[in-house]
Amino acid sequence: MIKFRLVFLLLTLTFIIQTCEDSNDELSNDITLSISDFSISIDENPTANLSLGTVKATTNQGSISFSITEQTPNLAIDINETTGEITVLTESLFDYETNATITGIVRAENSGISETAIITINLNDINEIVDDYKLLAVSNLGEVFEIGNNTGDIENIGQINRENNSSILSTNNLISSSDKIYSIEYLYNPTPTNNLLIYDRYEGTGQIIPLTIPSTINGNERGIIALGWNDNNLIGVLAENVLISNSTKHLININLQDNSITELGITFNEDAVTSMIKINSKLYISTWGEGFLEIDLTNKSVNNINSIIGSRLAQINESELAIMQYVPGFNSGAKPARIDLSNQTVSNNSDNEIYGLVTLFGNSIFKNQIYLNLVNTSNLYFGILKTNFETNKSSIIEINSTSVDRNLIILNTTN
Repeated sequence: MIKFRLVFLLLTLTFIIQTCEDSNDELSNDITLSISDFSISIDENPTANLSLGTVKATTNQGSISFSITEQTPNLAIDINETTGEITVLTESLFDYETNATITGIVRAENSGISETAIITINLNDINEIVDDYKLLAVSNLGEVFEIGNNTGDIENIGQINRENNSSILSTNNLISSSDKIYSIEYLYNPTPTNNLLIYDRYEGTGQIIPLTIPSTINGNERGIIALGWNDNNLIGVLAENVLISNSTKHLININLQDNSITELGITFNEDAVTSMIKINSKLYISTWGEGFLEIDLTNKSVNNINSIIGSRLAQINESELAIMQYVPGFNSGAKPARIDLSNQTVSNNSDNEIYGLVTLFGNSIFKNQIYLNLVNTSNLYFGILKTNFETNKSSIIEINSTSVDRNLIILNTTN
């Protein structure tokens, strides 16, 4: 009797198990699942985690889970396993020049039933603006900036120390070497004092050095109003009285080894000195309304070419200078031009557009046949004027700021 019961129980359990398996097979066979290929075109260089869209998949019962089984390049995209949303995983891989198309295979699964689809992401090649180099620019408040030559991105990278934080620096007195920036702070301490300010471009540190003016130079308000390079030293224009028009101006040498000043024995009276460059034994000084000075440092002669008026001198070569030439009828309007030093003539290198100079004082630079200036126009707050002296065509790169103090000039490049 017991044996009979055990056989009956075994047969019953076998029937129940078989019934469950048949029921599961029937349920599995009833699930349907479909998925569609995913394709999209987007601009290159998207941001990380950007949603690219959702893979479309349907099932007649239950829920679907999604996964990416293959992708090229690897780790470019991610997928939400519940919703099927595709997002950017590694933004650097979305570069048209490297991966014009990103592909992958997505699997949708429900209770052991799965289907796959192809993912195709086509990248659009966009014009990427990058900087060839950055401009070193300094304001009359001693702020040091880097400006991207093509992007116009501007960043404050330092501050020139002054004895008096309220001192305004003449942009005529700003000059740069490969590693330092030099300027003059004129203040009363309590008598008129000329401080040589030296800023280390790489360390971000500064020095303030009071200068001793030679007793042979007369004047109660003696002030250095312009600086230029004199080989490895500085050459300066020292006014006997910075507050009086037509006061005598002396050329001086500032020795950067001991910071001593030597009078060069050359004087003139022009007031509106705007920029200054030395080439070999000649010193060239531009003015705003008082001509163009050619000074022979050897024979100590001063020649004024009154037909040349402007600012922002930049050396092209040993016989040519670039200048922002004054345009009559405009208070601070100017246009790019070229000075031929051999015959002392000016040729127009502009497209006849007139540009505003926020500050009339200070030099500029000439790089790769491009004359660079900081300007403004009636509809431009601030920008980099780039004049190609081979084509005489100009373009403006708008600076990405409408709050930066515009009283700054280009001194050099930073890389």
